[in-house]
Amino acid sequence: MNEFTIREASVADAPALAELANQYTYQNLDENARQGGFLTGSFATPALGAMLASVPGQVAYHQEELAGFVINSQLPAERYPPFIQAINELLPSLLYQQRPVTDYHWFYYGPVLVRQEYRGQGLLEQLFAATKQTLAGRFDLGVAFIATENAASRWVHTQKLGLEQVGEIEFQEQAYDILVFPIA
Repeated sequence: MNEFTIREASVADAPALAELANQYTYQNLDENARQGGFLTGSFATPALGAMLASVPGQVAYHQEELAGFVINSQLPAERYPPFIQAINELLPSLLYQQRPVTDYHWFYYGPVLVRQEYRGQGLLEQLFAATKQTLAGRFDLGVAFIATENAASRWVHTQKLGLEQVGEIEFQEQAYDILVFPIA
């Protein structure tokens, strides 16, 4: 089992995060590699920098290698791509504990990634715990979306981390689950 150093991500981390994230996007992985999970979209350094500036994220290193990350955000709706804008429009109709998601002080959780060679070692759980600890008292709820076909990510987030599905959305012929988790 490897040892990881986890710290709060900064805007200065954005170039390395973009480089790693883009290696794991749906379009850059073959069908076999996608079975371990994948990211949706593409990631530019300026966009990730803006996300990191809006809500703290986490990075994990094994020695000098970036092993994984959690990027969170809360940007004005117009700063997000059309897909996220569509989710924003849907959120008031989705309920968590019998209240609209938008009644909570919420943020977007993700993208989230653990480099393939470090999976299965508890790193995502550590990053998730660090995220919740960092954001306790600042937010009530994290909101995530995962491609329905991304079974590995859906399983770890619902079965291991306890995220709860509150809705779904279809965008450009792709289905996504919308999930939430409490910070406290």
